[in-house]
Amino acid sequence: MINYGELYYDHYSEFLGQPIDREVFENNEEMPKIQILKYENVFEECLVFNTLGFSKYEEVVGNNIEVSMVVNGGFNKTAYILANVLFYCIGKQIKIGRGTAINGIESIEKSFVQKYNKSAVYFTEPFAFPEEYNYLNSENENTNGEILLAFFISQSEYDYFIKYGTEKFEELLEENDVDPFNVSRKSIV
Repeated sequence: MINYGELYYDHYSEFLGQPIDREVFENNEEMPKIQILKYENVFEECLVFNTLGFSKYEEVVGNNIEVSMVVNGGFNKTAYILANVLFYCIGKQIKIGRGTAINGIESIEKSFVQKYNKSAVYFTEPFAFPEEYNYLNSENENTNGEILLAFFISQSEYDYFIKYGTEKFEELLEENDVDPFNVSRKSIV
Protein backbone atom coordinates (compact mmCIF):
# COMPACT_ATOMS: atom_id res chain seq x y z
CA MET A 1 0.00 0.00 0.00
CA ILE A 2 1.30 3.45 -0.95
CA ASN A 3 1.88 5.82 1.96
CA TYR A 4 0.98 9.16 0.40
CA GLY A 5 1.40 10.94 3.72
CA GLU A 6 5.04 9.97 3.79
CA LEU A 7 5.55 10.85 0.11
CA TYR A 8 3.99 14.30 0.51
CA TYR A 9 5.81 14.94 3.79
CA ASP A 10 9.14 14.14 2.14
CA HIS A 11 8.18 16.37 -0.80
CA TYR A 12 7.39 19.26 1.55
CA SER A 13 10.64 18.72 3.45
CA GLU A 14 12.64 18.91 0.23
CA PHE A 15 11.19 22.31 -0.69
CA LEU A 16 10.16 23.89 2.63
CA GLY A 17 12.34 22.36 5.32
CA GLN A 18 10.85 21.10 8.56
CA PRO A 19 7.45 22.28 9.85
CA ILE A 20 7.35 24.48 12.93
CA ASP A 21 3.93 23.24 14.01
CA ARG A 22 0.98 21.10 12.98
CA GLU A 23 -2.70 20.95 13.72
CA VAL A 24 -4.96 17.93 13.24
CA PHE A 25 -8.58 18.30 12.18
CA GLU A 26 -11.35 15.76 11.92
CA ASN A 27 -14.85 16.05 10.59
CA ASN A 28 -16.05 12.92 12.38
CA GLU A 29 -14.50 9.76 13.77
CA GLU A 30 -15.20 7.68 10.64
CA MET A 31 -13.43 10.02 8.21
CA PRO A 32 -9.65 10.32 7.81
CA LYS A 33 -8.11 13.31 9.59
CA ILE A 34 -6.44 16.19 7.81
CA GLN A 35 -3.23 17.57 9.25
CA ILE A 36 -2.07 21.07 8.47
CA LEU A 37 1.65 21.62 8.75
CA LYS A 38 3.06 25.13 9.25
CA TYR A 39 6.32 26.32 7.71
CA GLU A 40 8.19 29.57 8.19
CA ASN A 41 11.08 31.24 6.36
CA VAL A 42 9.78 30.19 2.95
CA PHE A 43 8.37 33.59 1.93
CA GLU A 44 9.21 36.82 3.73
CA GLU A 45 6.84 37.60 6.62
CA CYS A 46 4.55 34.70 5.67
CA LEU A 47 3.66 31.27 6.95
CA VAL A 48 2.97 28.36 4.62
CA PHE A 49 0.15 26.01 5.64
CA ASN A 50 0.22 22.61 3.92
CA THR A 51 -2.33 19.85 4.18
CA LEU A 52 -1.40 16.26 4.80
CA GLY A 53 -4.12 13.63 4.48
CA PHE A 54 -6.39 15.44 2.03
CA SER A 55 -5.08 13.08 -0.66
CA LYS A 56 -6.97 10.27 1.12
CA TYR A 57 -10.13 11.80 -0.35
CA GLU A 58 -9.03 11.35 -3.97
CA GLU A 59 -12.17 9.44 -4.94
CA VAL A 60 -14.40 12.17 -3.51
CA VAL A 61 -12.62 15.31 -4.79
CA GLY A 62 -11.41 13.89 -8.09
CA ASN A 63 -7.63 14.09 -7.72
CA ASN A 64 -4.74 12.99 -5.54
CA ILE A 65 -4.00 16.45 -4.18
CA GLU A 66 -2.78 18.32 -1.17
CA VAL A 67 -3.13 22.06 -0.65
CA SER A 68 -0.73 24.88 0.23
CA MET A 69 -1.89 28.22 1.56
CA VAL A 70 0.51 31.11 2.14
CA VAL A 71 -0.53 34.06 4.30
CA ASN A 72 1.10 37.09 5.87
CA GLY A 73 -1.53 37.40 8.60
CA GLY A 74 -4.42 35.59 10.21
CA PHE A 75 -2.00 32.89 11.31
CA ASN A 76 -4.18 31.65 14.18
CA LYS A 77 -7.26 31.16 11.97
CA THR A 78 -5.84 29.99 8.62
CA ALA A 79 -5.43 26.28 9.37
CA TYR A 80 -8.91 26.08 10.91
CA ILE A 81 -10.54 27.84 7.95
CA LEU A 82 -8.64 25.79 5.37
CA ALA A 83 -9.50 22.48 7.05
CA ASN A 84 -13.17 23.41 7.27
CA VAL A 85 -13.31 24.50 3.62
CA LEU A 86 -11.76 21.18 2.60
CA PHE A 87 -14.18 19.16 4.75
CA TYR A 88 -17.01 21.15 3.18
CA CYS A 89 -15.72 20.19 -0.30
CA ILE A 90 -15.51 16.56 0.78
CA GLY A 91 -19.02 16.60 2.22
CA LYS A 92 -20.46 18.20 -0.94
CA GLN A 93 -18.27 16.05 -3.21
CA ILE A 94 -16.87 19.12 -4.92
CA LYS A 95 -14.15 18.34 -7.46
CA ILE A 96 -11.20 20.53 -6.55
CA GLY A 97 -8.73 21.87 -9.07
CA ARG A 98 -7.55 25.09 -10.65
CA GLY A 99 -10.49 27.47 -10.74
CA THR A 100 -12.42 26.15 -7.76
CA ALA A 101 -13.68 28.74 -5.28
CA ILE A 102 -15.63 28.26 -2.07
CA ASN A 103 -17.36 31.19 -0.43
CA GLY A 104 -19.16 31.54 2.88
CA ILE A 105 -16.19 31.37 5.24
CA GLU A 106 -17.99 33.82 7.51
CA SER A 107 -19.93 30.77 8.71
CA ILE A 108 -16.58 29.24 9.73
CA GLU A 109 -14.80 32.26 11.17
CA LYS A 110 -16.78 35.50 11.14
CA SER A 111 -14.09 37.59 12.89
CA PHE A 112 -11.55 36.70 10.16
CA VAL A 113 -13.93 37.86 7.41
CA GLN A 114 -14.71 41.07 9.29
CA LYS A 115 -11.03 41.83 9.89
CA TYR A 116 -9.66 41.01 6.43
CA ASN A 117 -12.72 41.34 4.15
CA LYS A 118 -11.97 37.94 2.64
CA SER A 119 -14.96 35.62 2.53
CA ALA A 120 -13.90 32.95 0.03
CA VAL A 121 -11.03 30.61 -0.76
CA TYR A 122 -9.77 30.24 -4.33
CA PHE A 123 -7.76 27.24 -5.59
CA THR A 124 -5.25 27.40 -8.42
CA GLU A 125 -1.89 26.06 -9.54
CA PRO A 126 0.96 27.07 -7.24
CA PHE A 127 3.13 29.99 -8.23
CA ALA A 128 6.06 31.59 -6.43
CA PHE A 129 7.24 28.05 -5.67
CA PRO A 130 9.71 26.19 -7.88
CA GLU A 131 7.85 24.44 -10.71
CA GLU A 132 8.88 21.01 -9.38
CA TYR A 133 6.96 21.79 -6.18
CA ASN A 134 3.62 21.56 -7.98
CA TYR A 135 3.76 17.82 -8.56
CA LEU A 136 4.47 14.81 -6.42
CA ASN A 137 6.47 12.53 -8.68
CA SER A 138 7.63 9.11 -7.72
CA GLU A 139 9.16 6.19 -9.56
CA ASN A 140 5.75 4.54 -9.78
CA GLU A 141 3.52 6.49 -12.18
CA ASN A 142 0.47 5.40 -10.19
CA THR A 143 1.67 7.35 -7.15
CA ASN A 144 1.83 10.78 -8.71
CA GLY A 145 -0.06 13.64 -7.12
CA GLU A 146 -0.29 17.39 -7.24
CA ILE A 147 -0.36 20.39 -4.98
CA LEU A 148 -2.82 23.24 -5.32
CA LEU A 149 -2.43 26.74 -3.96
CA ALA A 150 -5.34 28.19 -2.02
CA PHE A 151 -5.71 31.85 -1.12
CA PHE A 152 -8.33 34.14 0.34
CA ILE A 153 -10.44 36.39 -1.89
CA SER A 154 -13.14 38.96 -1.20
CA GLN A 155 -16.82 38.45 -1.88
CA SER A 156 -16.71 40.83 -4.85
CA GLU A 157 -13.71 38.95 -6.27
CA TYR A 158 -15.63 35.69 -5.81
CA ASP A 159 -18.63 37.20 -7.61
CA TYR A 160 -16.36 38.33 -10.47
CA PHE A 161 -14.88 34.82 -10.69
CA ILE A 162 -18.38 33.25 -10.81
CA LYS A 163 -19.48 35.69 -13.53
CA TYR A 164 -16.37 35.65 -15.76
CA GLY A 165 -14.59 32.36 -14.99
CA THR A 166 -11.10 31.21 -14.15
CA GLU A 167 -9.13 32.71 -17.04
CA LYS A 168 -10.60 36.23 -16.72
CA PHE A 169 -10.29 36.17 -12.94
CA GLU A 170 -6.65 35.09 -12.98
CA GLU A 171 -5.90 37.66 -15.73
CA LEU A 172 -7.44 40.34 -13.52
CA LEU A 173 -5.26 39.27 -10.59
CA GLU A 174 -2.15 39.36 -12.78
CA GLU A 175 -3.00 42.70 -14.41
CA ASN A 176 -3.43 44.26 -10.97
CA ASP A 177 -0.21 42.66 -9.66
CA VAL A 178 -2.13 41.14 -6.75
CA ASP A 179 -0.17 39.54 -3.93
CA PRO A 180 -2.54 36.72 -2.96
CA PHE A 181 -0.46 35.99 0.15
CA ASN A 182 -1.41 39.40 1.57
CA VAL A 183 -4.65 38.79 3.48
CA SER A 184 -5.00 42.52 4.23
CA ARG A 185 -4.87 43.57 0.57
CA LYS A 186 -7.74 45.59 -0.82
CA SER A 187 -10.19 43.84 -3.11
CA ILE A 188 -9.51 44.49 -6.79
CA VAL A 189 -13.21 44.44 -7.71
